[in-house]
Amino acid sequence: MLGSAMKSLFKSGARNLKNKLSKADEEDEFPTPLGLRIGAAVDIDTLPLRMNADDLHVELPEETLIIVAQGYVDLGDSTHVHRYYTADDIMVQVMTVAGMEDQHVEELTLFVPFQSYYPEGDGAWAQWTSKGGKLGALVFKLDDGTQFSRIWFDMTEGYAEPVEFTESVYEDPDSDECGEVFHKVMLYGRNLEVGKKNEYLLVSVEAYKGEQTVELMVGVDLEIANMKVI
Repeated sequence: MLGSAMKSLFKSGARNLKNKLSKADEEDEFPTPLGLRIGAAVDIDTLPLRMNADDLHVELPEETLIIVAQGYVDLGDSTHVHRYYTADDIMVQVMTVAGMEDQHVEELTLFVPFQSYYPEGDGAWAQWTSKGGKLGALVFKLDDGTQFSRIWFDMTEGYAEPVEFTESVYEDPDSDECGEVFHKVMLYGRNLEVGKKNEYLLVSVEAYKGEQTVELMVGVDLEIANMKVI
């Protein structure tokens, strides 16, 4: 993102993100940068990533990805996040700035589902969402002990309030009907070793049709040259 907004939704430690996310746009657009769209077949050359596969929590796709749904978030300042989902909830995420065409792509990331939690009761939810809870902590530790450091608001000492936004999710490109998924999110990451790819951890409380879950997704950067869309 440029100017007073974040340079990057998913990789920078911005300070004013929540104000930008509060701005909605009602324009009837169905943007498809890089040719990504519902029904598209996506082949990803994962060879550069497989060199580090033993160190990653991301399960790299071995087959062609078929896109069955598209999510869309308008961040204001002509900045948008586009999410393309498979039936298994693997997600190709694109961020565009100042336009929707290929030259406006700022980030391209692959995220795969890692773990879901279903807290029961106010006490269990408070461990995640209360001030000082897991969602927003400076460090997030997986059950296996792997630690990820907070990327958003990285200059804030201790707990930081998670980011909130609503994602419009479409399953039919010929229809204006969409589902609205509310997210309360924090992004974490870790450096593997010198010369190896970073790995991201997206921790989100998702609310849809009156139900809430905590979803963890792990991700890696992609290169446009290593992705083919048919």
